[in-house]
Amino acid sequence: MNVRAAPPVGAPGFRLIRWIVTSGAASLYMASDLASGRPAVVKIFHRMDGRTVDRLEQRLQTNAALAHPGIVPVHSIGRTSDGRLFHSMPLLMGFEQARHDLLGRPLRIAALLRGLLEGLAQAHRSGTVHGGIKPSNVLFDKQGYAQLADFGIACCMAEPGLPPPDKGRYLSPEQARGQAPDPRSDLYSIGMLAYELLAGASSIQKSPAIKSLGIAEQSVPRLPPRAGAWQIWMDRALATSPDLRFQTAEEMAGALTSVTTSRSLGDDDPAAEITAPRHGSRWLPYAAVLGATIVTLIGWAVSGQRRAPVMVAATPPAAASANDPALSTLAVQSASALPAMSGSASLLADRVQGLIATADTLRTNGHLFSPPFQNAASHYLAALAFDPGNPDATAGIEAMLATLRNQLDASWRDAPATTEAAGMLQQGDELAEHARAPAQQAWRWYHARLARQVGEAVVRAARAHDARKVLALEPLAKALPAKFPDGFDLAEAQQMASAKVVSNPGPRASSGRKPMRDAYGPGLVYVPATHDAPAFAIARNDVTRADYAAFARATHRSPASCLEAHNPFSRLRHLTWRSPGFAQGGDHPVVCVSWDDAVAYAAWLSQKTGQHYRLASSSQWLRAARGMPKGSPCKLGNVDDVSRQSRFDNDRWSCDDGAAETAPVERYAASAVGAYGMYGNVSEWVAGGSPGSRPFRGVSWRDGSHESALGSHGTADPDVGYTSIGFRVMRVIDPAHPAPLVASGG
Repeated sequence: MNVRAAPPVGAPGFRLIRWIVTSGAASLYMASDLASGRPAVVKIFHRMDGRTVDRLEQRLQTNAALAHPGIVPVHSIGRTSDGRLFHSMPLLMGFEQARHDLLGRPLRIAALLRGLLEGLAQAHRSGTVHGGIKPSNVLFDKQGYAQLADFGIACCMAEPGLPPPDKGRYLSPEQARGQAPDPRSDLYSIGMLAYELLAGASSIQKSPAIKSLGIAEQSVPRLPPRAGAWQIWMDRALATSPDLRFQTAEEMAGALTSVTTSRSLGDDDPAAEITAPRHGSRWLPYAAVLGATIVTLIGWAVSGQRRAPVMVAATPPAAASANDPALSTLAVQSASALPAMSGSASLLADRVQGLIATADTLRTNGHLFSPPFQNAASHYLAALAFDPGNPDATAGIEAMLATLRNQLDASWRDAPATTEAAGMLQQGDELAEHARAPAQQAWRWYHARLARQVGEAVVRAARAHDARKVLALEPLAKALPAKFPDGFDLAEAQQMASAKVVSNPGPRASSGRKPMRDAYGPGLVYVPATHDAPAFAIARNDVTRADYAAFARATHRSPASCLEAHNPFSRLRHLTWRSPGFAQGGDHPVVCVSWDDAVAYAAWLSQKTGQHYRLASSSQWLRAARGMPKGSPCKLGNVDDVSRQSRFDNDRWSCDDGAAETAPVERYAASAVGAYGMYGNVSEWVAGGSPGSRPFRGVSWRDGSHESALGSHGTADPDVGYTSIGFRVMRVIDPAHPAPLVASGG
C-alpha cells in the first residue's frame, strides 16, 4: 500500500540509490554499501507468508556458502525496515548487454558455456540445483567472467501454495510436467541457452519443438548449417529423457572440446577461442565492460528518465542499448577510449580524471544535464562511481548546485518554465546526495526557501482567481512540495482559483444542501457544474456497514482480505469488513472493503435503482469535499487525536473527537454541498488508477496533524481492504439520467 508518500523502505547497511526493476518475486535496487562505499545491488523480496520467507532465507544462506568465481556471491542477508527479506550482491552486467557479442559465434559461446558449467559443477557437488537457469540469471563481472545467479530461488517459489514456476522455454521437460528438477534439468537449461545463441531468437520462435511445453514430445530441434558441428552435442543436451542427457556438468563441458576443435565450427573470430581458465569464461574485454559501466551510470544519472540502468543483477530487464542507438554508439565510444586490457589502478585513475575533465568542459559550456549521455552530471557521477569521494568530481557537482540555484531563481516565476524548473529541482536533489556536508546544507536551505516562495505564489494566484497561474505552478509545487500559509494546500488553491468560473448550475442549484434520493437508493447531494465539468450527485454519507451487509447478503460476495496500513503483521489477524479489529455499529462507515468490492457495490446499486452509480473520480471527490467550515479538527471530523491513545503515535491532534476508530456517519461537519465524512472517519476509494494500483482520497481516523484534508491521497492494491479506507458512490446526471427527486423531509 502506497500511503501518501510513505517513507522509502530501508535495507540496513545499504543506501538505496535507484530502483532498477520489479519482477513477480522481488524488486531490485542499485545501492551503496555503507561499510565499504562500494556499489551493490539489493534484492528485496515481496511480502510472503512466514514459511516461504524461512525457505528463501535458508536458500540464500546456502547460496552464500557457494564460493566459486562462476557463481554470483550472496553478500548480506537481512530484513528491511518494513520486515521483508533482502540480500545484496555485486553490481554486474546483464546478459542482454553481452548477447550481441555472442550470437552466432560458436567459439565464444563455448567459452561462455565452460564457465557456466564450472559454476554448476561446484553447486551440484554441494547438493544445490539451480532449477531456473535463463539468460537473466547469467551475469558478467568487470573482467568479463560469466556467473550464475539465484540458485534454487525458482524452486523455492514453486513450492505448494506459491506461484507456479516460469513456463519459459528454458525449463526442462520434466519441470514443465511439474516434477522437481535435478542436476540434469540444469544441463537441459544450459543446452537451451546454447541453442538460442547458436540459432538465434528467430529460429527458436519458428522451431515447432520449442514453441510450447509440448517439447517433451518433440525431437531435438535442428541447428542451422553454420553450427552443424554442435548438433551431436545439442542432441544430448536437449534430450527429452534425463537419462539420455549429459549426466554431469563436467561431462557436458568436456564434450565441448570435440565441438570447438571441429574445422567446420565457422566462428568469424578465431581469436575468440579461449581455453577455459580456472575461474570461468572470460571473453569480454575489460575495456568494454568498464565502458558499459560508465554508460550505465550516465543513464542512471540523467534525471531519472530511464526505467532501469544497463548494469543489473539477478533478474534484469532487457538492456537499454538494445533499443537505443544513442546508447549503443556511446558504449562503442567509451570502450574504444579505454586501454584495451588493463585493470591497473593508474589506468583507472587516468580514466576517472578524463571523465572529470570532460565534465568540467561540459559544465562550462552549460551542458549540465543534456544532451543525454554527454552532460556534466553523468560524467561527474560516473567518476564518483569508480572513485567515491573524488574531490574534483565533488567540487564539480557543488558548482553545478550553485548554478542550478541561480537558474531556478531566474525561471520558476515564469509560468511556461515551471515544468522545467521541477525537473531541475529533482536533478539538484539527486546531485546534492553526492556533495559535501556544507553544500548539502546550503541546498536544503535553498529548497526550504523555494518551498515557501512557491506556496505563497500559489496562494496569491488562487486569491486572484488566476487558475492558469495556479495550474502552471502545480508541477513545481508538487515537486518541492510547496509550503502553504494559512492552512492552504494545493487542492484548496485550485478550487479557489476556479471558483469564479463556475457556470449557472441550472434549476437544481436551488435544492442547495437538501438531500435527494432515487427509489431504493442512498441519500444524495447535488454538486453543481463548472465551466468544464458537468453536475453530478454524490452520496451524502459513506456506505455504512448496514448498507454493505445488504449487498453482501444479496450477492453472496466473499469478504476481501484486510490489512492495517503500515502493519505487515496485520495479515495474521484475518481481518474482514465484518471483523475489522475494532467495534463498529451499523451506522459506521464500512471498512476492510477493497476497491474491487466498492466497484461491485456500485454496479449492484445501479441494477437495483435503474440509475448509473459508480465511484467518483478524484476531481469529482474534490469538488464534493470543498468548502469545509473552519474550526478545530476534532469538531470537523474524526481524525487521529488523543482518543486513539496509540503509544506509537507522535503526530496526533491534541483535541478529542470522541472516537478512537470509526464513528457513526453524519456526526461531524458537512462540506459546502452537504456531503458528510469528507474530512476524517475513513479515506475513500475513488475511480481511476491502474489494474494493479487503485487510488483513494481523504484523511481517516488514523491520520494526524500533518495530513491535509483535500490534498491527502494514495494508492493501494485493488483486491485488498484496509481498516482506514471505505467508500461512497456518485450518481451520474446527464440527459439519460436526470437528477433524482429531492427527498421529503430534508
